[in-house]
Amino acid sequence: MSAELQGALFDIALWLYHGFFVPGDQLSSSPGSVQSGLISTAVWLGAMLAIIVICRSIRDLDQALTALIVRLYDESRRALRVVARRLGIAFRSYALARQARLTRTEVSELPALTGLQLAVLQSHIGLVPGHLLTPSDVASALDMRVADIERVFGTLKKLSLVERTFGAGDGEDGYRLTRVGEVLLAACSRVQSMRSSRVEPTLGSL
Repeated sequence: MSAELQGALFDIALWLYHGFFVPGDQLSSSPGSVQSGLISTAVWLGAMLAIIVICRSIRDLDQALTALIVRLYDESRRALRVVARRLGIAFRSYALARQARLTRTEVSELPALTGLQLAVLQSHIGLVPGHLLTPSDVASALDMRVADIERVFGTLKKLSLVERTFGAGDGEDGYRLTRVGEVLLAACSRVQSMRSSRVEPTLGSL
C-alpha cells in the first residue's frame, strides 16, 4: 500500500472520528471525552431510528396511496361501465319506441284491406323465420289462381306490407312480411280476439 493511499485512508478515518463526535462536542462541556462519545452515540442512533421510521412511513403512505388510486380507478371504470350500459339501454329503448310509433303511424295511415289481401297476409302467420312464400304457395293454400295472388302481392308490396325476393323458390319470386305487415297482422289478431271474446246478449238475459 502506497504512502499516499495510507495518508488518504488516515484522513478519512480522522474525518469520520471528528464527525462522529460533533453532536457530543456541541452538547457536552468536554469535547472528545467519553461523555461526548456517549451523547454522539445516542444522537446518531436516534437519527438512524428516525430515518428508518421515516422511510417506513413513506413506504406505507406510498402503498396506501397506490391502493387508493387503484381502487378509485376500478370504481371509476365500473361507474363508467354502468353509465354506458344504462345509456345504451335508454338509447335502444328510445329507438325501439320511436320505431314502434312510426310503425303504428304507418299502419294507421294504411287504407282498409280487402278480405283477400288480409287472407294473403295471414298466410304468413307461423312461417319459419328466413322462409318465404311464393304466389303459387298461397294460391294453392287459398285455392285461387296464381295470377290473382300475384296482383294481391303487388298491391301489398306497394303498401310496404310485404317485401319481395326475386327467384326465391324454383325461380319464382318469394315474399315475406315487413315490420309494418307484422304490426298490422298483430293488430288484426288483437281485434279478432276481442270480438270473439265479447259476450253477445241472449233472449234469456233481456
